Amino acid sequence: MQPEWILIAVLAALAVAIRWVGRHELTPDMRIFFVWYAKLDAAGGWSGLSREIGNYNAPFLYLLATLTLLPGSTLLKIKLTWAVFDVLLVYFGYRIVALRYAGWRIPTLAALVLAFLPTVVINSSFYGQCDAIWAAFALGGVYHLLRGRQWWGVGLFAVALAFKPQAIFVFPLLALLLAAGRLRLRSLLIAPVVYVVLDLPAIIAGRDAVELLTLYSPARQSAYVPELTSSAASVYAFLPVTSRLDSLRTLGYLFAAALVVGVIYTLIASRVELDETRIVSAATFFVILVPFLLPGMHERYFFLADVMTVVLAFYRPRLWLVPVLVQAASLLSYLPFLFSEAPHGPFVPLPVLATMMLAALLISGHALLGDLRPRPAAPPPAPAPELVISRRAGRRGPLPARRA
Repeated sequence: MQPEWILIAVLAALAVAIRWVGRHELTPDMRIFFVWYAKLDAAGGWSGLSREIGNYNAPFLYLLATLTLLPGSTLLKIKLTWAVFDVLLVYFGYRIVALRYAGWRIPTLAALVLAFLPTVVINSSFYGQCDAIWAAFALGGVYHLLRGRQWWGVGLFAVALAFKPQAIFVFPLLALLLAAGRLRLRSLLIAPVVYVVLDLPAIIAGRDAVELLTLYSPARQSAYVPELTSSAASVYAFLPVTSRLDSLRTLGYLFAAALVVGVIYTLIASRVELDETRIVSAATFFVILVPFLLPGMHERYFFLADVMTVVLAFYRPRLWLVPVLVQAASLLSYLPFLFSEAPHGPFVPLPVLATMMLAALLISGHALLGDLRPRPAAPPPAPAPELVISRRAGRRGPLPARRA
């Protein structure tokens, strides 16, 4: 075996070992999953899908219901399941970078960086959260769109959305590709089909279809995060206010939508070529921009930004500072949640983390839009010379220039 493969095997083992360290950690989010797991288990596993359990969509409950059929520690089963999606996330990261570089060495390096990325490790093993699930499918959607596989790309985006509503952060990429003529309108039809099909087992089991299919409505989701930010390094870290929250929340939604549409318009109006690098740059910019501007975000909602910025750095190495800023801001925002149950010193102020995220957003935005130049108008075609027939020579030729 070549030394390189031995080193990769050792690093892969270390990636497993570093996740194994957090197998006993129990966070408030994990306790919520335990409650859902216990309700499904008491109802007979998959038979409990007819009940309104938790505030996650049905595909997530399918995973918990399946785990009730397996022996072993509930905590360990759940965390091992989340770690499986870490593998899928790393795989799609490898595949996207492999489109940029020939051979396996640089894509493997990208995969190893993603496998050891602090927020990726902590999210599934210490935190016990499942953000790798929707992020892995979203990353897979980006990969297939880069390959020109429109149905697969849109379909995987829909799978990501079916697991968590945060997948909407990357959906502006579909609008961009559609406006640029790189995505056929009919390929979007697969999205609602996939979403409904994934909910069908729960509906067939007896779950109310209207209740389940409207789970992501703003009225039902906004109740879970009444604050403008829940430890997220977003623009609302600069607004420590407790009044007029409804108006500010509405303005936040509208401003985020306006800015997304404005960026798409700028790219389309400039008639820029949407090559692989530009698509990766756009996807990365959107997954930073949208959670930065939307109200009610948790610290975990920059998870896909953590991953996409690493991919971007492999496509555009000069932007290495972007993943550093995003990872630092995202990771440090985890601390109040992870250590809320024990005495601790002061954490990094949230406005400082939001400033770091804003810097990453501005740098990635400049990389996406800074080199756009309006195409010069094509010069009008030169008029064809007027032809006459010479009486003497009987030949055709241009008219002689008139003397002034």
